[in-house]
Amino acid sequence: MSGYFSEISLWWLIPLALLCAGLSWFYYKKVSAGREWSKSQTRLLTGLRALGLFLLCLLFIGLVWESVEYRKEKPLFITLVDQSASMKNYSDSSKVSARITDFQKQLEERFADRFDLVTLSVGEKTRAFNGLPFTDKQTDLADGFEYIRELYFNRNIGGIVLISDGNFNRGTHPMYSAERIELTPVFTLGVGDTITRRDQVLRSVNTNEVAFLNNQFPVEATVDFNRIPVGPATVSLIHQGRTIATQTIQCTNPVFDQQQVVFTVDAKVKGFQRYTVQVEHKNGEFTYDNNQQSCYIEVVDNKSLILLLSSAPHPDLAAIRAILDEDQQTAVQTGLTSDYSLPKERPNLVVWYENGTKPNAELFRTLKERKIPIWLIVGPTTPAAVLRSYDIGLGLPNGAQQDDVQAAVSSGFSAFSFTSSFTDALQYYPPLRTKFGNYSLPGNAEIMLNQRIGNISKKDPLLFITQRNDTRIGVLLGEGIWRWKMKEFSQKHAIEGFREFIQKTVQYLVVRQNSEPLRVTLPKRFTVAEDVEVKAEFYNEAMELITTPELVLDLTAGNGKKTRLDFSPLSNFYKVNAGQLEPGTYSWIVTATHNGKKYRKSGDFVVEDISIEQADTRADFSVLNQLSSQSDGLFRPLSRSNELLEALKSRSDIATLQFADSGYTALIDWKWIFVFLILVLGTEWFLRRWWGSY
Repeated sequence: MSGYFSEISLWWLIPLALLCAGLSWFYYKKVSAGREWSKSQTRLLTGLRALGLFLLCLLFIGLVWESVEYRKEKPLFITLVDQSASMKNYSDSSKVSARITDFQKQLEERFADRFDLVTLSVGEKTRAFNGLPFTDKQTDLADGFEYIRELYFNRNIGGIVLISDGNFNRGTHPMYSAERIELTPVFTLGVGDTITRRDQVLRSVNTNEVAFLNNQFPVEATVDFNRIPVGPATVSLIHQGRTIATQTIQCTNPVFDQQQVVFTVDAKVKGFQRYTVQVEHKNGEFTYDNNQQSCYIEVVDNKSLILLLSSAPHPDLAAIRAILDEDQQTAVQTGLTSDYSLPKERPNLVVWYENGTKPNAELFRTLKERKIPIWLIVGPTTPAAVLRSYDIGLGLPNGAQQDDVQAAVSSGFSAFSFTSSFTDALQYYPPLRTKFGNYSLPGNAEIMLNQRIGNISKKDPLLFITQRNDTRIGVLLGEGIWRWKMKEFSQKHAIEGFREFIQKTVQYLVVRQNSEPLRVTLPKRFTVAEDVEVKAEFYNEAMELITTPELVLDLTAGNGKKTRLDFSPLSNFYKVNAGQLEPGTYSWIVTATHNGKKYRKSGDFVVEDISIEQADTRADFSVLNQLSSQSDGLFRPLSRSNELLEALKSRSDIATLQFADSGYTALIDWKWIFVFLILVLGTEWFLRRWWGSY
């Protein structure tokens, strides 16, 4: 199917053709007078002139040729194979690989001409299918459907087969991701059985990520008893190969019971410490692999101190404190600005609410002299004279008029970025109360948040960062952020956006500018399923990123084994991948040499063992049934996969689709039109010369 269309109605071509013919007729009526041209010659010249004019008009009105081609696309039929280690937890696990291979073979033989077949592996992450090792230490079934939705967007996805035991321990429930792939049936093949076996399962072990030296911290464990006789069971806590505590719990139900135990531990040794919880073995258990779990905790001997100062209690400070108190490495103190004396311990940050009633310029000056970062919250009633006495380069508007403004992240702020949790929440956060008018900012001010009215972001600042004596000072020009926290909780039943705002702002103010040439980015925690990647940067004397020095990473495991790796220079930074490491604690040293001088950074991290795949000894077919029923699919055990193949034969909804691909070409782009136009006008000119006219 094809045709022409234009910005004007094609009906105008009729009067346009008549106009070209009329002009040509009128022209040759005058020109032919006194010439010995026959009527046929005059008519031919008139026709050529009219045709040439009409072609020129067609080029000017912008005619476009639309061509439509039809193509057929076979349906995609995608098989997701669960590669998690729990697939080997069942009595028929030895037959799983053979059954999956047979299903793939039968699917290929019966439907290769009808479907485009794709096989993917799902587990820790979704990837191309490459055998059946069943070694993934975590299962994220939802990621498989998200992967399909993104990779095959706008494709004809006819159906999806998930081969799994239904157990997942990472990500969301797969039904939510599956239903986003609209009009696509999900077929499921169940692996394993739903029979509960006699087993004691250490379901979870939880502790704090950080504890402070000489303090106590809890280690909580949850134990499942599956078909275990009623009676006592001993749970032990092991540290550095020695049992440091034991507790006895009672199994009270011979079918299923769950008990919790809490150990209170003294933090006596600094650094990463490994604690193992172990349940005594019982005769007849299905497996002993899930009778113990380990956890790691970092014991530190220092805390951050943050002061909250104001002339009177204020809900904004209470909202900020609620977030700060979540960090166990942070100690929070409060006081009144009018009579507060700085403690001997240097605070890491002072959050100062100023409403102008009882200012303390001397205390503010002392904070700046000691290079203590400050987050100043300016109330709408704060007099301009008070801010001038604090000498931070800020000028407030004169007058007492106030305004309600919302916030927008400044496009020019690049020190760090906020996630969608905060930026989306800004759209419904209540406005802050601020002074109305123009603000005068310091020359080195970085605007983090601008004022916003509706959908219009103003140039006026709401939150900016300045620097005095190599110390950052943040200034929030409005009050009422406590309403942000309340509004987000009422909307989302969570405060992730508000938490991110407070934590990132505080962190940016507290962290001193790093002027050291060698900088290393390395998280404190990894799992055995993650690659240990280390990023490093090196700055020259002008604080420009360079990649000429050679960087080396030395890793030392807890057992003394050492590994040396060379960093690879990329565009303006370095990177090295140490791969997946065995569980334990590791110390690291990064060294670099530049202009004959050596630079060195060191630290440690922990690789945690995750054995959650061993905790599931029975399949969860309810998940697979739910996926199939909600999408008009079909569930069958893997041993009966032939029934699924038979059912696919009669599925008329998994069909080849026909798509129309449209192409557009402007008439002016067709070269043959110009050739034809030149030929028409050239012929007219030649005939006039041949017949004795110029």
